Amino acid sequence: MRLMRSADPRMLLHNGLDPEDLALAIAVGFVLGCLPLWGISSMLCIGVAAGFRLNLIATQAANWLALPLQFVLLFPFLRFGEWFLRRSASAHSSEILLRLNHGFPHLLAGAGVLLVHALTGWLLIAVPAALVLRLLLVALLRHLESAEKY
Repeated sequence: MRLMRSADPRMLLHNGLDPEDLALAIAVGFVLGCLPLWGISSMLCIGVAAGFRLNLIATQAANWLALPLQFVLLFPFLRFGEWFLRRSASAHSSEILLRLNHGFPHLLAGAGVLLVHALTGWLLIAVPAALVLRLLLVALLRHLESAEKY
């Protein structure tokens, strides 16, 4: 029960965070949690939270909530990056696995192309998504804060 109360965003508002700061921390954590590069989103959240003085708990909580989307959005990010860069790496996706027969470095070279496309797609969507998410969260958190006063 105590854990549920500490995860309540209203508790963070009572601890000196204003809705704008909390919304920014949540939006950044959520967007970084969708990063199609597995294994580094938590470290990125720590670095970004420290660099921009965001609430680390809110940033990491949003990051962890978004982690399932990291897997679900991998292929949409890949396709969007391919479309934006006007290159089709997906035609070579099956060939990439066949490169494993030629050795691990060949596999990494092919996977690097896919990763560049997925990261490009993520980057093009992440910035606008973070801005929209922040605006929505500010409105929601202000509403929660005003409802708490009455």
